[in-house]
Amino acid sequence: MSKKRILVLLAPGFEELEAIAVIDILRRAGLEVISAGTIPGPITSARNVSVLPDKFFDEVKEEDFDFIVLPGGLEGTENLAEDRRVIKMLKNQLVSGRGVGAICAAPTILDRHDLARGKTITCHPTCRAAIQKARFSEDRVVRDGHLVTSQGPGTAVEFALKLVEVLIGRDKMLDVNSGLLARIN
Repeated sequence: MSKKRILVLLAPGFEELEAIAVIDILRRAGLEVISAGTIPGPITSARNVSVLPDKFFDEVKEEDFDFIVLPGGLEGTENLAEDRRVIKMLKNQLVSGRGVGAICAAPTILDRHDLARGKTITCHPTCRAAIQKARFSEDRVVRDGHLVTSQGPGTAVEFALKLVEVLIGRDKMLDVNSGLLARIN
């Protein structure tokens, strides 16, 4: 069985905890995680932390990934939502039956571009009004089919562990969490 591949997209203004915690936990699980910036070079986060992604988006946009993860952050979310390359990749990802994860404000991208119609998703409470086509849940982490969504920086570890569970299984998620000590259901 080949190693599952996950793409974490970083756009200027991304939320640090939601990106780095996810990358860290997925790598602890032994998954191949590639961070890709929507612009070349370092990407500046919402709180002015510069992160050098593994790749530039254009280098990976034609590749297949088992999951694509969208960190939030208001500016980062808007930058992702307005990037036609990103939206095209997300549409192809879901049409092909592969997963998409989004946290904080990023689930609004799925709703705005009609990628979550009829699905149940969650997002940061301040973004709830932007969810028009999907069903909204108050849960901290929600899985509905190929979509996994979560509420914000404080749920980033739970979100990442859910991704591990979806991609590899509950036993691996519990194994990874044995070193993290996160409270999980």
